[in-house]
Amino acid sequence: MPGIKSNSDDGFTLIELIVYSALLMLVLSVIGGLFISGLNTATAVRTVTNASTAGQIVADSVETNIRNASDFRLTVPTGTDQFLVARTAQRGATLTWSCIAWYYSAAGAGRIFFKQSDLAILAPTASELGSWVLLNDGVRPISGTTIFSSAGQRLTVNFKGLAGDHPPVVITSSATSRAGASGSLACY
Repeated sequence: MPGIKSNSDDGFTLIELIVYSALLMLVLSVIGGLFISGLNTATAVRTVTNASTAGQIVADSVETNIRNASDFRLTVPTGTDQFLVARTAQRGATLTWSCIAWYYSAAGAGRIFFKQSDLAILAPTASELGSWVLLNDGVRPISGTTIFSSAGQRLTVNFKGLAGDHPPVVITSSATSRAGASGSLACY
């Protein structure tokens, strides 16, 4: 039809562009918020998992070695620090004994250190702790001031592994030593 103008060459109006842009920004904001929330959740899970894993390493170390120990001794060398030494049978074709020690330092965030030796292990000074293996950093007693407690040949370890801004991870374990095993190694 002559005289009728086709609108096929017309583009979007300014109002349509503003509406589409606003919808695009809304969708991108929702997707960005979900992405950031996912990252925060992954960080929280990683922090709590790390605290739980470190606590389980300590509990396993103490439980395994005390269970294989002929005896152990728990002392408080300074303040609220604790020093635990055990005479432990080692795996192998022949029975051998080793001295195993854990040191709980209440200073700072609280730390648990570990040492193994063929000789007696004495309570370390602060500078000597640098040569010990750090098992866990960020440890607090569940209640009171101790993480180790003993009753006869039974040793219990109870502590909270700190997990940043998240609730602490509670670790509880106990083991009984094999009282009466013989051997010549004196560990304390």
